[in-house]
Amino acid sequence: MMADSRQLDILKRLTAHLQGVTPANGYDFDLSQSVFRGRLLFGDADPSPLVSIVEHLTADINVAATEENNVQRHETWVLLVQGWILYDVQHPTDDAYQLKASVEKRLAECIKTNDQGYPKYPEAYFLGLKKGITGMAIGPGVVSVAIRQEASSRAFFYLPLGIGLATDVSDPFLP
Repeated sequence: MMADSRQLDILKRLTAHLQGVTPANGYDFDLSQSVFRGRLLFGDADPSPLVSIVEHLTADINVAATEENNVQRHETWVLLVQGWILYDVQHPTDDAYQLKASVEKRLAECIKTNDQGYPKYPEAYFLGLKKGITGMAIGPGVVSVAIRQEASSRAFFYLPLGIGLATDVSDPFLP
């Protein structure tokens, strides 16, 4: 069986990291069994809360594949971390804001450094990868109720996550 591509490896690591949003780790939510990759649609039978990671549909336009015979590419890979949660009728988005904040806090472990510039959470820093990731940025997210409240009882958030990648396009698989 072929090794995972670098991007799939990163997605799997990100999924596992977000599954650490649990009460045992100090969060008000339990995502240990409810983080998905590549899913856009969820139904009433799916857990609440839940998170899904999908790729943004617009590729990075600042791509350069110019080094070493045009096979080194440096790009920002934009992912959308999406979360859904059942809402309170009186204040429909309150819990979605709380879930988004929990996900942001967990993602921050992947980029936080101490006063000396070393990773504060070494195992989580750049998802534990020693090479390939050149940076990570957590963008501002948005929170909303379902577009049509009668269609869904879940509020949601979208949170962009930019991952800087240095890729040898002639070998996009892990060794």
